[in-house]
Amino acid sequence: MNRIMHVGLLATLALASTGLAANDEKAAPGTPRLADVERTRFAADADPDGGSDPLLPFRDSGSSPDPGAPRSEPLDPMFPDPLEPIVRPLRNLADWTRDELGLEWNIHYTLLYQHASRSVDDEPRDAGTGRLDLGFNWVLFDDDTVGRGGVGFLLRSGVELGQPDSYTMGAAVGAAPVNLNALQWTYPTSPDLLYWHQSWCEERVTASVGKIHPNQFIQLSRIANDESRQFLAGPFDGLNTLGSSLGTYTGGAALQVVPTDGIYVNTVWADPNGGPDRGLGTIGDGGWWAAMQVGLVPVLEGLDGTEVDGNWNLVFAGTNQALSTALLGATESGTSNGAGFGNTLLGGLQVAPSSDSSRQWGWGAMIEQGVASDLDVLLQYGSSTNAMSAIDRQFNAALQWSRPFGKRDEAIGIGYSWSRPTDLYAEPRREIQLVEAYYRIQLTDSMQLSPDLQVLLRPATGPDRPVYVFGIRLTTTF
Repeated sequence: MNRIMHVGLLATLALASTGLAANDEKAAPGTPRLADVERTRFAADADPDGGSDPLLPFRDSGSSPDPGAPRSEPLDPMFPDPLEPIVRPLRNLADWTRDELGLEWNIHYTLLYQHASRSVDDEPRDAGTGRLDLGFNWVLFDDDTVGRGGVGFLLRSGVELGQPDSYTMGAAVGAAPVNLNALQWTYPTSPDLLYWHQSWCEERVTASVGKIHPNQFIQLSRIANDESRQFLAGPFDGLNTLGSSLGTYTGGAALQVVPTDGIYVNTVWADPNGGPDRGLGTIGDGGWWAAMQVGLVPVLEGLDGTEVDGNWNLVFAGTNQALSTALLGATESGTSNGAGFGNTLLGGLQVAPSSDSSRQWGWGAMIEQGVASDLDVLLQYGSSTNAMSAIDRQFNAALQWSRPFGKRDEAIGIGYSWSRPTDLYAEPRREIQLVEAYYRIQLTDSMQLSPDLQVLLRPATGPDRPVYVFGIRLTTTF
């Protein structure tokens, strides 16, 4: 079965790529072709600053912020916004700093409540999560000679509500090593991102150096990359087989290149010993995690006659410090799962918790494609050596329907994930099957409400029968 999935995915990528015409102005409307450079950079997430005008050189004259101005892009919410007196001045100030200073920033807070239909060993079945995110991106200069440069930053703080920090819903219901709550963040308040990014060659080449998140550049999905707005389960937030370093905030560097329209190459080097609450002091310790992703961005005709973009890619990753480092990091930093994909879920592995480890590697493939103007599909598969990750095989499929009832920023998502735990567990764990569905409602101009249902069709441990996890999430954007 695994060999068939490997061969089938590679054949799909090969056949599809040969059927695409190069980006050509003479191409007939609806003819499959490769995307232009802007669409390619968007798919590769190689546009870190959103295109803001830079701070330098200073403008001779500028406007003053207008706290009472109406919102430039209304969201068509269901109800009036009770927070408007607070939120409107903040948003207008954010618009002003973007237009006049090259500084984009945002603040949002997410609350989550989850309830499970049953648990293992009488573990609690109810838990809450609260997480605050404050981020900014500051474009400092844009020059034909030296390129375009700026700073990216993210400050994050999270708490567990009603349960100790050591609690995870995934472990409580027998889903481990699969994480059912990617929002959970029990580290102290920490600057998770702080990096310099610079582009050259008309922004076809972008470098990022500092404290980064490797999933910014590798296996990033447009429809399944934000646990505060989309899927909650960890399998949909990056490809878990590529190791815990893919999901952590750590010192590193990335290079993104668009050699020709419709094709991109992303490469990343990251420090596997780093973490959200750590600086860059462990970079010289000899540990490394590296990945290269080659992507294709096709433009096809959707079912409704519109042009729809895709993001088809193949990635290879390797490290000299894999599960052993993740286990050590979980021991040293306490119980948080913020250092990767669910470090609290790694109990039971027979791996020496030391900083030394043999080299491990893995690969993955992703096909993300628009089907219609408001409909997108995601297919993802990964495989790795035993000690690369707690999950050595994984297949994910997801569908997102935007604006199902005509309201802006509303969405319905449904996803399926199959994961096979590594055989390094002292007690073997079953292959895990998970289905998740959510509905995102634009409740007010600043609040999104998302009912969520996860059905653990087959847990890894405990009774071999389905578990239902009901969730409700409220995200407030200031």
